[in-house]
Amino acid sequence: MKNITKGLVFVLPYMCIFLVLATVSSATNYVNAQHHGAPPPLAAIGDRNIKMNLISEPVTIVSGQNSQLKMSLTDLNSGKKIQHVTYRITISKDNQTKVSDFFHSHNGDLAISSRNVDSANIRVEGTFDTLTNAIIPDPSGKIEVAGPLFSEPGSYRADAEIITIDNDKTDLSTPLEFQFGIDVKK
Repeated sequence: MKNITKGLVFVLPYMCIFLVLATVSSATNYVNAQHHGAPPPLAAIGDRNIKMNLISEPVTIVSGQNSQLKMSLTDLNSGKKIQHVTYRITISKDNQTKVSDFFHSHNGDLAISSRNVDSANIRVEGTFDTLTNAIIPDPSGKIEVAGPLFSEPGSYRADAEIITIDNDKTDLSTPLEFQFGIDVKK
């Protein structure tokens, strides 16, 4: 009985150390593999001087005409285009929101076509991406807004909030905000 007790006293500390290390090791592996539920890391602007480009095609939009808005972000310091951008675009006229949605572009270039159709509602047509929680171009490369978006002449306002840059899930701590005027002729 004394030999068994001596053996237990000798083995017990090693067993405790083994159990502690095994528990810590498996917990560490679990934490390293887990990413759901944890907030993504924040994107860093650093010393970049980011400018948003917005071009309408045609340059002069006529009310009721189909058109396209093209946008991208550029770092003015390096001249490089910013990739993996999530945009929240809101287009309004006379302080009334016409359309507001989240859009994502992996390569940074975002083109939204406006197709004027006789409808009471405006709808966004594209592919919903669950990773970015935004509309991305469909397999043919299109994002379309169908309905009476630019159906009336006047001054429209496009507000763009930049939510992510550099990676699909790296949120900016404070979104970048840009505003553009869009004149629609009769």
